[in-house]
Amino acid sequence: MATYEVLTERGSEPRVEATQLEGGRWQVRVAVEGGERSLIRPAAVEPVIIPRDELAADVLAGRAGALHPSLPEHLEFAVVPELLERAEKFRIRFGDLHYTPTTIFQPDGRKPYYDERYPWRCLVRVTTPGGWTGSGVLIGPRHVLTASHCIDWTPGWAQVDVLFTNSLSLAQSGATHAYAETKVAPGQISDADSDEDYAVIVLDQRLGDRFGWLGARTYDSDWDDEQLAWRSIGYPQDWSATGQTAAYQRDFLLNELGADLGSARLIRSDTFDNWPGQSGSPIFGFWSDGPYAVGVVSGQGADYNYISGGSLLASIVQRARNDHP
Repeated sequence: MATYEVLTERGSEPRVEATQLEGGRWQVRVAVEGGERSLIRPAAVEPVIIPRDELAADVLAGRAGALHPSLPEHLEFAVVPELLERAEKFRIRFGDLHYTPTTIFQPDGRKPYYDERYPWRCLVRVTTPGGWTGSGVLIGPRHVLTASHCIDWTPGWAQVDVLFTNSLSLAQSGATHAYAETKVAPGQISDADSDEDYAVIVLDQRLGDRFGWLGARTYDSDWDDEQLAWRSIGYPQDWSATGQTAAYQRDFLLNELGADLGSARLIRSDTFDNWPGQSGSPIFGFWSDGPYAVGVVSGQGADYNYISGGSLLASIVQRARNDHP
């Protein structure tokens, strides 16, 4: 559900009519007689920046360990999503010049999917007023884990669509707060910020109660270069410029940078494929009680793609859950 406000003259009451369309869509008309009227977007997201030492203190005090996933009893569970047939490969065109993205490590391991079962339905697309779209995942009853640089820190609203596909979504929500350790602007990720490029969006609706959510835990360097069953889901824009198709990838290698062994960690991979729009995508694995995110997609490069993770990721999730249950 999306919430908007309509400004009218005093004493003028709007009339609302709804008409059901094809494909589960509804057309909603708001009529106001007399005077000027305008559509007002929800209020700007309120930033909540938690200093690193506070988050680290939560970890040391045992207030932020592994945060368990939630699978509502009415939902069906699937370890592998329902895949779609791959459309013709998107190519970038400039006049007569056609070329393909270069940050995909061939063969491209991503596959399109659509699956309303848990946890694949927990994927969300994040949209900001600047037209920026990124990826995220439900990480609490009203919480979304994404990349810090996917948040519009120049105050503005944020919209979250659950399993957005072909211009439709299972649900839609606005955002009230955004928790982060560092405000990271799109296209301005520095070496100092790259391992802190995660944020938690607080929603104005409890979508997690309907769709479930992933857990969160700290990446362990013992997992470096192990062929563990890592997964990722997101919205790459090399398939569709507006992120219309969800992507799924599995069984890639992760490696924590040797110089980054602190509470905030930068993880890299040369077998995980990434493209703009996948920023904020969860990197997760399955444990005995369900899926846990260990990081979010942060950036890309010619040699490696990068993931932000570490113990402070779970701490920021815990702080947002405690403040806004």
